[in-house]
Amino acid sequence: MEINLLFFLSVVPAIVLYGIAKSGLGGSISLISVPLMTLVMPLSQALAIILPILIFSDIVAVYRFRKDFDLSTLKLIVPFAGIGIFIGSFTFSYLSEDILKFIVGIMGFLFTIHYFFLKKNKEEKSKKNIFKGSICSTIAGFTSFCVHAGGTPTSIYLLPLRLKKETYVGTRVIFFTFVNLIKLPFYIHLSMMNFQTFKQSIILLPLAILGIYIGYRILKIINEKLFYNTIYILILFSSSKLIFDYFSKFM
Repeated sequence: MEINLLFFLSVVPAIVLYGIAKSGLGGSISLISVPLMTLVMPLSQALAIILPILIFSDIVAVYRFRKDFDLSTLKLIVPFAGIGIFIGSFTFSYLSEDILKFIVGIMGFLFTIHYFFLKKNKEEKSKKNIFKGSICSTIAGFTSFCVHAGGTPTSIYLLPLRLKKETYVGTRVIFFTFVNLIKLPFYIHLSMMNFQTFKQSIILLPLAILGIYIGYRILKIINEKLFYNTIYILILFSSSKLIFDYFSKFM
């Protein structure tokens, strides 16, 4: 891992964004992190470096939100995410990063367009739905395994529930703690992780801690309505960027 100007312009902000996402402030902003890192390294290396950082960040975040989560929602979405991870481990080598991110982009774009332009009562709570929850969490596990991009499918299910701000964040945090721990043995089995990538993870870890601190500070001062609207806007912009990146390759 050569440290140069391109490294500081790509890898450093990528890891900080993952830390901010782990604080619960707009998990979808980290969608750009993997593409940034692939400017200076292969996709498989980027994924391997990020995973231990995510797991450590999860541990920090779980302690912070250990009393704020929705257990019944977790009981639904965690098992189906495990199924998605299992599917991802077998199909990873057959699917391109571009296609996977395009799918995530389309999901997020349609979801936010519906919220901003079609949904009349934006603060109305949706009921928990086993079918929607199982589909979204399976896709979240799958895309999380393949490109660390499970935030948008997860948000599509969790955001309409309009949970209390801290409960929403805590549920996401605990969900992705399980997701990343389930991913770990598969990454090792597929030889994606090794001692070298783990050492690189340790070197970059302080950047994630910085991101978590920034996110927590923002989360404490933002009101609930603004918090939800901010997340929807971040999903819209990040999803639009993924769609644009996909079609730009054909221009």
